[in-house]
Order: sequence, then structure tokens, then C-alpha cells
Amino acid sequence: MSEEQTPVEAPSVEETATQPVDILSDDGKFNQSWVEALPEDLGKHSIWSKYDNPIDLVKGTINAQSQIGRKAEEFWTSEDANDVAKRREIMGIPEDYDSYSLESGELPEGLELDQERIDAFRQLAYEKNIPPEAAQAILEFEMQNAIDEYNNSDTQQEVYRQESEGVLREEWKGDKYEYNLAKVSETMDYLGLGEFKDDPNIGNNTEFIKAVFEHVVPLIDSDDLIETRKSDNYATINDQLVELEQKMNEYRGNTSELPYLGMIKEREALLRKIS
Repeated sequence: MSEEQTPVEAPSVEETATQPVDILSDDGKFNQSWVEALPEDLGKHSIWSKYDNPIDLVKGTINAQSQIGRKAEEFWTSEDANDVAKRREIMGIPEDYDSYSLESGELPEGLELDQERIDAFRQLAYEKNIPPEAAQAILEFEMQNAIDEYNNSDTQQEVYRQESEGVLREEWKGDKYEYNLAKVSETMDYLGLGEFKDDPNIGNNTEFIKAVFEHVVPLIDSDDLIETRKSDNYATINDQLVELEQKMNEYRGNTSELPYLGMIKEREALLRKIS
């Protein structure tokens, strides 16, 4: 009686699927079964149709890495219309310079925005491929510089005005200060230089004011000469007074400055004529 043999079970499908597959076939190429066993996104990649063996794959990878930097540089410096359009799309450059939305923020009173310069900057940003975020940051930086300069200018001019007033009050004691300033103001108006009184560099310049008072005012013999010239420019004294008072009401400078003091004296002279 022959010995009873134990039957050998065939491997299950699961066991067969987990059995290792050689990466390479006998001819040194990638085993197709190994490629198909890879995750779907890898196994179906087009790279396997280009490289069917490890040596070519390694060479291709090294070559691709060496080309990355050069190709990027070529793309960002290319003058090709398609490359230029793609670069602008990547950086978010608007289709035209008017599409740049730039906000200047709140400005201090007295400081006005030059819209023409803002429009010129929009066009420059568009031509130089400056992204909107960068353009906005540049504008904010420049606006803050302008605000700082404006604020510092006001402070410096006020210091200058106070120093000038102190010098003149030291020389022209008491009522002479207001009277002499009024004479200078009237003389400048008579000479057609009234607009320069609002210029801080002139209106607060003690040497200029004293020069006008000492060398020009005496050439005008009397107050009547100035007042006569004024009368030639107005229909009546009342018209002069109305216009002058309107100027005083609209005046936004310091009321101790030369222009305003001159208007006070002029108003007093007109009121004396009416009375």
C-alpha cells in the first residue's frame, strides 16, 4: 500500500499579486509587469515610453535638471509675444495701465494729489511689468515721503515766521511793527507784487521786508498816491471794502503774517474814507 501524499494547494490570487516582480528583464530593460504594478499615476506616465532602461532614465533626469535654470532664464528674458503674455499673466499685470487700481490714502489738509503724476506712474508700471501689489507699495512709500516733507515744511515755515517776526518786532517797537508791515504790504500791492506776499520765502524774509520799507516806501510820497492808484481799479470805495473783507474772511494763513496785517490797515484806511 503506497503512502498517502498530502496535496499542495495552489497560491491564491492575493499571494500571487504580492510576489516580487523583477524590475528589469533579461535584456536590461524595465520589466513591463513591474511598470504596470506601480501606482496608476506613475505606471501610466509617459516617461516609460521615453526611457525603457535605467541608464537612459538617469541620463535624462540629469539632463533635465541641468536645463531647468537655463530654460527659466530664457522664458523670463524672451521677447516672444507668447512668452511675454504668459509672464504678464503669471505676475498679474492688468491688460492696460488704466486697470491699475492705486489708492493714495488720506492726505493732510493743504496737500493735493497730482493726478497726472499718478496716471504717469500707472503707465510706467504697466510698461515695466510691475505687479499691482508692488505698484501700490511703491505709491504708498512715495506718498508717505511727500506727507513727511509737507509736514516738516509747515513746521519749518512756522519756525521761520516766528523768528522773522521776532527780529522785526525787536527793531520796530510797539505800533511801528504793524504800521511798517502794512506800508510794505501796500507798496508791494502798488507795484503789482502783491501775489509774492503769500510766498513764505518772501513774506517772512526780514531783509527783504526791511529793504522795501527803507528804500521803496519812501519813494512813494504819501498814502494818497497808493490810495489813488487803488481807486483807479475800483468803481467805489464800498466796492473796495466789500472785496477786501471777502479776502479777509477767506484768508487761511496766520493772521499775524504780513499779508493779513496789510489787509487790516487797508480796511482801516477805507473805513476812514467812508466816514
